[in-house]
Amino acid sequence: MPALRSSRLPLRLALCLCVACGVAYAAPGTAQDTPNLWSSNLEFGYTGANGNTSFSILSAAASLSRVQQERFELELSGRFRWGKNDDEVIANDVQATTKFDWQPQATISPFLFATGSRDVIRNLDGRLLAGGGAKWTFWLPSPETKMSASLAAVVDHENYRLEAGSPGPETITVARWSGRVKFDHSFGSGAAFQHITFWQPQMSGFSDYLVDISNSLSTRLLSNLSLVINHSFIHDEVPPPGAEKDDQRLAVVLRVSL
Repeated sequence: MPALRSSRLPLRLALCLCVACGVAYAAPGTAQDTPNLWSSNLEFGYTGANGNTSFSILSAAASLSRVQQERFELELSGRFRWGKNDDEVIANDVQATTKFDWQPQATISPFLFATGSRDVIRNLDGRLLAGGGAKWTFWLPSPETKMSASLAAVVDHENYRLEAGSPGPETITVARWSGRVKFDHSFGSGAAFQHITFWQPQMSGFSDYLVDISNSLSTRLLSNLSLVINHSFIHDEVPPPGAEKDDQRLAVVLRVSL
Protein backbone atom coordinates (compact mmCIF):
# COMPACT_ATOMS: atom_id res chain seq x y z
CA MET A 1 0.00 0.00 0.00
CA PRO A 2 1.32 3.54 -0.76
CA ALA A 3 0.57 4.58 2.83
CA LEU A 4 3.14 2.14 4.20
CA ARG A 5 5.89 3.42 1.95
CA SER A 6 5.22 7.07 2.73
CA SER A 7 5.23 6.50 6.50
CA ARG A 8 9.02 6.18 6.42
CA LEU A 9 9.47 9.82 5.39
CA PRO A 10 9.21 11.42 8.89
CA LEU A 11 11.53 8.78 10.34
CA ARG A 12 14.19 9.53 7.74
CA LEU A 13 13.85 13.26 8.34
CA ALA A 14 14.23 12.79 12.09
CA LEU A 15 17.34 10.63 11.57
CA CYS A 16 18.92 13.23 9.31
CA LEU A 17 18.12 15.89 11.93
CA CYS A 18 19.95 13.98 14.66
CA VAL A 19 23.01 13.59 12.43
CA ALA A 20 22.94 17.30 11.58
CA CYS A 21 22.79 18.25 15.27
CA GLY A 22 25.82 16.09 15.97
CA VAL A 23 27.78 17.70 13.17
CA ALA A 24 26.81 21.18 14.36
CA TYR A 25 27.95 20.37 17.87
CA ALA A 26 31.33 18.99 16.77
CA ALA A 27 32.12 21.66 14.20
CA PRO A 28 33.01 24.60 16.52
CA GLY A 29 35.90 22.62 18.02
CA THR A 30 37.69 22.28 14.67
CA ALA A 31 38.43 25.96 14.30
CA GLN A 32 38.27 28.20 17.35
CA ASP A 33 38.52 31.41 15.32
CA THR A 34 35.47 30.52 13.23
CA PRO A 35 32.29 32.22 14.49
CA ASN A 36 29.54 29.90 15.65
CA LEU A 37 26.79 30.12 13.02
CA TRP A 38 24.51 27.42 14.42
CA SER A 39 22.92 26.48 17.71
CA SER A 40 21.23 23.22 18.67
CA ASN A 41 18.97 22.02 21.46
CA LEU A 42 18.14 18.54 22.74
CA GLU A 43 15.14 17.68 24.92
CA PHE A 44 14.51 14.51 26.92
CA GLY A 45 11.56 13.48 29.06
CA TYR A 46 10.53 10.21 30.70
CA THR A 47 7.69 9.17 33.00
CA GLY A 48 7.22 5.61 34.26
CA ALA A 49 5.72 3.43 36.98
CA ASN A 50 5.81 -0.23 37.95
CA GLY A 51 3.66 -2.10 40.48
CA ASN A 52 -0.14 -1.94 40.64
CA THR A 53 0.08 -0.21 37.29
CA SER A 54 2.85 -0.27 34.73
CA PHE A 55 3.39 2.47 32.18
CA SER A 56 6.17 4.42 30.52
CA ILE A 57 6.22 7.51 28.31
CA LEU A 58 9.40 8.62 26.54
CA SER A 59 9.78 11.88 24.61
CA ALA A 60 12.75 13.36 22.79
CA ALA A 61 13.26 16.38 20.56
CA ALA A 62 16.09 18.10 18.73
CA SER A 63 16.49 21.38 16.87
CA LEU A 64 19.19 23.02 14.79
CA SER A 65 18.93 26.73 13.94
CA ARG A 66 21.07 29.47 12.44
CA VAL A 67 22.35 31.97 15.04
CA GLN A 68 23.06 34.87 12.67
CA GLN A 69 19.65 35.88 11.34
CA GLU A 70 20.38 39.23 9.67
CA ARG A 71 19.81 37.79 6.16
CA PHE A 72 17.88 34.59 6.71
CA GLU A 73 16.73 32.09 9.33
CA LEU A 74 16.98 28.34 8.81
CA GLU A 75 15.66 25.88 11.39
CA LEU A 76 15.42 22.10 11.47
CA SER A 77 13.51 20.42 14.26
CA GLY A 78 12.18 17.00 15.13
CA ARG A 79 10.45 15.22 17.97
CA PHE A 80 9.57 11.66 18.94
CA ARG A 81 7.12 10.34 21.55
CA TRP A 82 6.40 6.77 22.61
CA GLY A 83 4.35 5.42 25.50
CA LYS A 84 3.00 2.12 26.77
CA ASN A 85 0.45 1.31 29.49
CA ASP A 86 0.73 -2.37 30.50
CA ASP A 87 0.61 -4.08 27.10
CA GLU A 88 -1.14 -1.25 25.23
CA VAL A 89 0.75 1.35 23.21
CA ILE A 90 -0.69 4.75 24.15
CA ALA A 91 1.69 7.04 22.22
CA ASN A 92 3.68 6.55 19.04
CA ASP A 93 4.31 9.64 16.96
CA VAL A 94 7.19 11.42 15.22
CA GLN A 95 7.49 14.79 13.47
CA ALA A 96 10.20 16.63 11.54
CA THR A 97 10.06 20.25 10.30
CA THR A 98 12.21 22.43 8.04
CA LYS A 99 11.63 26.22 7.98
CA PHE A 100 13.31 28.96 5.94
CA ASP A 101 12.60 32.63 6.70
CA TRP A 102 14.06 35.45 4.57
CA GLN A 103 14.94 38.67 6.45
CA PRO A 104 13.33 37.42 9.71
CA GLN A 105 14.14 40.63 11.61
CA ALA A 106 12.18 42.76 9.15
CA THR A 107 8.58 43.76 9.87
CA ILE A 108 7.35 41.70 6.90
CA SER A 109 9.28 38.57 5.93
CA PRO A 110 8.46 35.70 3.51
CA PHE A 111 9.00 32.08 4.56
CA LEU A 112 8.81 28.48 3.36
CA PHE A 113 8.28 25.38 5.48
CA ALA A 114 7.63 21.64 5.29
CA THR A 115 6.52 19.26 8.04
CA GLY A 116 6.43 15.46 7.87
CA SER A 117 4.68 13.55 10.66
CA ARG A 118 3.26 10.18 11.68
CA ASP A 119 0.87 9.35 14.54
CA VAL A 120 -0.07 5.70 14.98
CA ILE A 121 -2.61 6.38 17.76
CA ARG A 122 -4.52 8.84 15.54
CA ASN A 123 -4.44 6.35 12.62
CA LEU A 124 -2.30 8.80 10.67
CA ASP A 125 0.26 6.72 8.79
CA GLY A 126 1.96 9.75 7.24
CA ARG A 127 1.33 13.45 6.69
CA LEU A 128 3.21 16.03 4.64
CA LEU A 129 2.30 19.70 5.10
CA ALA A 130 4.28 22.13 2.94
CA GLY A 131 3.83 25.70 1.74
CA GLY A 132 4.88 29.32 2.03
CA GLY A 133 3.63 32.72 3.07
CA ALA A 134 4.53 35.94 4.87
CA LYS A 135 5.07 36.86 8.52
CA TRP A 136 4.33 40.18 10.19
CA THR A 137 6.39 40.83 13.35
CA PHE A 138 5.49 43.64 15.73
CA TRP A 139 7.27 44.57 18.93
CA LEU A 140 5.43 45.46 22.09
CA PRO A 141 6.59 48.28 24.42
CA SER A 142 8.63 45.83 26.49
CA PRO A 143 11.85 44.66 24.73
CA GLU A 144 11.40 41.25 26.33
CA THR A 145 8.09 40.70 24.52
CA LYS A 146 7.55 39.98 20.84
CA MET A 147 4.52 38.96 18.77
CA SER A 148 4.08 37.87 15.18
CA ALA A 149 1.27 36.83 12.88
CA SER A 150 1.62 34.92 9.63
CA LEU A 151 -0.52 33.64 6.78
CA ALA A 152 0.49 30.88 4.37
CA ALA A 153 -0.95 28.71 1.61
CA VAL A 154 -0.13 25.03 2.13
CA VAL A 155 -0.71 21.61 0.60
CA ASP A 156 -1.81 18.91 3.05
CA HIS A 157 -1.27 15.28 2.01
CA GLU A 158 -2.38 12.58 4.48
CA ASN A 159 -2.16 8.77 4.46
CA TYR A 160 -4.46 6.89 6.83
CA ARG A 161 -3.99 3.60 8.69
CA LEU A 162 -7.13 1.66 7.73
CA GLU A 163 -8.07 -1.87 8.66
CA ALA A 164 -8.80 -4.29 5.84
CA GLY A 165 -12.24 -3.65 4.41
CA SER A 166 -12.70 -0.29 6.14
CA PRO A 167 -14.63 2.30 4.10
CA GLY A 168 -13.16 5.63 3.12
CA PRO A 169 -10.10 6.82 1.19
CA GLU A 170 -6.58 5.77 2.16
CA THR A 171 -5.11 9.13 1.15
CA ILE A 172 -6.34 12.71 0.78
CA THR A 173 -4.70 15.84 -0.62
CA VAL A 174 -6.21 19.25 0.11
CA ALA A 175 -5.17 22.90 -0.02
CA ARG A 176 -5.35 24.88 3.21
CA TRP A 177 -4.80 28.33 4.60
CA SER A 178 -2.45 28.39 7.57
CA GLY A 179 -2.76 31.26 10.04
CA ARG A 180 -0.43 31.52 13.00
CA VAL A 181 -0.13 33.83 16.03
CA LYS A 182 3.05 33.61 18.13
CA PHE A 183 3.82 35.33 21.45
CA ASP A 184 7.20 35.28 23.23
CA HIS A 185 8.12 36.79 26.59
CA SER A 186 11.43 36.53 28.43
CA PHE A 187 11.76 37.04 32.18
CA GLY A 188 14.82 38.49 33.88
CA SER A 189 15.43 35.30 35.87
CA GLY A 190 16.20 33.28 32.73
CA ALA A 191 12.64 31.99 32.36
CA ALA A 192 10.61 32.34 29.18
CA PHE A 193 7.03 31.80 28.02
CA GLN A 194 5.87 31.03 24.48
CA HIS A 195 2.39 30.68 23.01
CA ILE A 196 1.60 29.53 19.46
CA THR A 197 -1.81 29.09 17.83
CA PHE A 198 -2.31 27.57 14.36
CA TRP A 199 -5.61 27.68 12.47
CA GLN A 200 -5.63 25.78 9.18
CA PRO A 201 -8.97 25.69 7.33
CA GLN A 202 -9.42 23.99 3.98
CA MET A 203 -9.57 26.49 1.12
CA SER A 204 -12.65 24.92 -0.45
CA GLY A 205 -14.65 25.07 2.76
CA PHE A 206 -14.00 26.28 6.30
CA SER A 207 -15.98 23.38 7.79
CA ASP A 208 -12.80 21.26 7.55
CA TYR A 209 -10.14 22.86 9.74
CA LEU A 210 -7.27 22.11 12.12
CA VAL A 211 -6.45 23.96 15.34
CA ASP A 212 -3.13 23.51 17.15
CA ILE A 213 -2.50 25.49 20.38
CA SER A 214 0.73 25.11 22.33
CA ASN A 215 2.11 26.79 25.45
CA SER A 216 5.65 26.41 26.74
CA LEU A 217 7.18 27.64 30.00
CA SER A 218 10.93 27.21 30.56
CA THR A 219 13.28 28.11 33.39
CA ARG A 220 17.06 27.94 33.38
CA LEU A 221 18.68 25.49 35.80
CA LEU A 222 22.28 25.82 34.58
CA SER A 223 23.96 27.85 31.86
CA ASN A 224 23.00 25.28 29.21
CA LEU A 225 20.28 23.28 30.99
CA SER A 226 16.61 24.25 31.31
CA LEU A 227 13.42 22.70 32.64
CA VAL A 228 10.54 23.01 30.16
CA ILE A 229 6.80 22.42 30.62
CA ASN A 230 4.88 21.97 27.35
CA HIS A 231 1.12 21.78 26.88
CA SER A 232 -0.60 21.34 23.51
CA PHE A 233 -4.19 21.07 22.33
CA ILE A 234 -5.01 19.70 18.88
CA HIS A 235 -8.45 19.77 17.26
CA ASP A 236 -9.09 18.11 13.88
CA GLU A 237 -12.63 18.79 12.73
CA VAL A 238 -12.39 15.92 10.19
CA PRO A 239 -10.01 13.44 11.85
CA PRO A 240 -8.64 10.23 10.31
CA PRO A 241 -11.13 7.31 10.38
CA GLY A 242 -11.39 5.87 13.89
CA ALA A 243 -9.64 8.81 15.59
CA GLU A 244 -11.10 11.38 18.00
CA LYS A 245 -11.26 15.07 17.13
CA ASP A 246 -9.39 16.37 20.20
CA ASP A 247 -5.99 15.59 21.74
CA GLN A 248 -4.26 17.21 24.73
CA ARG A 249 -0.66 16.57 25.71
CA LEU A 250 1.40 17.67 28.71
CA ALA A 251 5.14 17.07 28.95
CA VAL A 252 7.92 18.04 31.37
CA VAL A 253 11.34 17.76 29.75
CA LEU A 254 14.95 18.79 30.20
CA ARG A 255 16.45 20.96 27.43
CA VAL A 256 20.17 20.94 26.74
CA SER A 257 21.58 23.83 24.68
CA LEU A 258 24.68 22.96 22.66
